[in-house]
Amino acid sequence: MSHRHACEAGHYWECDGTALRSLAGDTEPSVCMCIRHRVPMEEGDHSECRIELLTCPEHREEQLRKMADAHETAADAEEANIPEGWEALFRPMTSAERIKFEAKRQFMDEVVFVGLKNLNTEFDAPRIQHFLPADFGEVINRCERLNVTPIGIEIFTTDGCFVDCQIRPEDICTDEVYDWARRLVEKYKVIPEMTMTFTFDVPDSLLNLSSLSAVENVEPSSDDYEPSEHSEPTESGRRQSACEEEK
Repeated sequence: MSHRHACEAGHYWECDGTALRSLAGDTEPSVCMCIRHRVPMEEGDHSECRIELLTCPEHREEQLRKMADAHETAADAEEANIPEGWEALFRPMTSAERIKFEAKRQFMDEVVFVGLKNLNTEFDAPRIQHFLPADFGEVINRCERLNVTPIGIEIFTTDGCFVDCQIRPEDICTDEVYDWARRLVEKYKVIPEMTMTFTFDVPDSLLNLSSLSAVENVEPSSDDYEPSEHSEPTESGRRQSACEEEK
C-alpha cells in the first residue's frame, strides 16, 4: 500500500514505503514512519494521519541547491556585519608583531609602571598591571610625557570584579586624550577599592630606549633597549572587546 508525502514544491507525491531524507544527512532511503502511530506507513491504514513534508525525487536537487544558496547568503551577510578591523584584532600575530608586542610591554613595565604598586592579585592575566586611581593618574602623566597613547581604560574592584570599560572617543585629538583619561581617574578616585588598567599604543621610536624614565628629575640613559626573544605574550588571549589592542 502506497502513501503520500507533501512536497515543498507544492504538490503531493506517491511513495512506495521508503524515501531518501537528504536534509537529515541520509545517503540511503529509509522506511517512512507514521508520526502518530510510530509504525511503518505500509502497516495499517494511515489515511487520516498526518502527512510527512518531504521533497519529491524530482525536486530534491533543486531544494538542496536552494538550501546551499541560502546558507551562502547568510554567511555573506554575517561576514558583512563584522566591524571593520575586527578580524585583524583576533588573528594570530606574526613573529615580528610578537616581538614588538613584547617590547612594548617590557617598555611599559620598566619605564612607565616603575615604582608603582601592581594590584593585580591574579584576577587578571599575569602581565596586566592594575593600579589605584591615584597611581593610575601618575601613569597617565608619564604616558603624556612619553607620547604613549591610552586607547581604552578598564576599571575593576580590588578583588577583581569588572566595573567598566571606556574607549577613547573618536572625536578627540591626541592632546585631549590625556585629559579624558584624567577625568576617569577623578571619577574613580572617590570610590574605595577600585583599580584601573588600560590598553595603550607605544611609539616605535621609544622601543630603542632602555632606561628612559618618565619620572620627573630622572635623566634618561643612552643604553639600548633590547626587545625579548620570539616569545608568545603571556596573556591567555587578547580580549574579545574593543579594549584589546595592546595592553
